Amino acid sequence: MPTSVNTLFEPLNIFAFASLARATVARYNHVMNTSLFDQVRQLSVEEQIELVEALWDNIVERNAVPGPTEAQKAELDRRLSEHAAHPDDVVPWNEVKNSALTRIRR
Repeated sequence: MPTSVNTLFEPLNIFAFASLARATVARYNHVMNTSLFDQVRQLSVEEQIELVEALWDNIVERNAVPGPTEAQKAELDRRLSEHAAHPDDVVPWNEVKNSALTRIRR
């Protein structure tokens, strides 16, 4: 049976996201220049967002695309193996698209 489109678009677990955000901040406190990070923390939320957008734009301008993480590589390998084992177990694009659009319009 094909993977349900609904499982592909499950709502974000905000608690898991918050935990990830805390872990990310902790990691950057050790890796990144803590003085710089402390300065950024003093900015207003709007200024922090502007900074993130400027940084992201700069990354895009340099075509600097990070490679997939080990976890992402493992997930891609798992999906490829699953597809190879069951090549006819697919959901047509139109069905996926229509389901996503229906969910967005709710």
